[in-house]
Amino acid sequence: MRKLTLLLLIFSLFSVVACYDNGAVGDRGAIDKEVKLKGDNTLYGLACDGCSDSVIVFLPNEGGDPVKFNIVNAMKNNQVFGDIEIGDELAVLLNPKDSTEATLVIDLEQIKGTWTFQVIPKLKPNPTKTEEEIMAEMSDSMKAALFVPREYGFTLKSYNQASPVGYIFKSNTLEDESPVEYPKVTVYTRWHIYNGWLYIYKDTIDEKGNRIPDEKVGHDDGILKHLSADSMAALFGKKVMQYHRKKNAIEANKKAQEAEQKASVKDTIKK
Repeated sequence: MRKLTLLLLIFSLFSVVACYDNGAVGDRGAIDKEVKLKGDNTLYGLACDGCSDSVIVFLPNEGGDPVKFNIVNAMKNNQVFGDIEIGDELAVLLNPKDSTEATLVIDLEQIKGTWTFQVIPKLKPNPTKTEEEIMAEMSDSMKAALFVPREYGFTLKSYNQASPVGYIFKSNTLEDESPVEYPKVTVYTRWHIYNGWLYIYKDTIDEKGNRIPDEKVGHDDGILKHLSADSMAALFGKKVMQYHRKKNAIEANKKAQEAEQKASVKDTIKK
């Protein structure tokens, strides 16, 4: 009996090891099946040795042996997102009429990271002057100092955690008298894949500091259009958002932060 148990254990270990490339994956693991949203028909698991442009070899989170899925039509329809490597976490949707065909594949390892788009500030409303008049009175150096682009977006992390990108630390507490203003930064806290959609959930605390019930937490829902090592595109509503990858949230706005610090020093000296 002990020998049989030992053989079964060894067989299970070989099945898992087959999905890793000589230990290169490290401690990365597939998304736990318990984090799936209710009603989500997506399969989660790991990419195994043998993946190609026509098939993926997939080890489901639920366990068992690796299985092969045909992805020929998914490739033709541009529904394979990311550059799949052995050991990567995958999200897979199957053809409801053919369980051997994957109609959509998302490389969850590649979708993680910091994704941003550029934002330019706008002039604040002025009761006595038009935008044209204000801009005409500004020198080129003042325009360069005021209209500093910032990077907005989000960081998608392991265990479905997310955080916002776009905040700039202000080094003084004096009232902001800048003639320009930036859009409000959207606070993101977590993310999920839901039947092929990318759900990014917003802040769980309202403006008064009260906890928002889970069922009322807002989320932005996107349909992936592109995913590669350095860029991503997703359709949110009627607008396709183009993102580029950054090292992290701090690095994304390093220049904007430096510009804010310089401006704060000048304001402090003037006052």
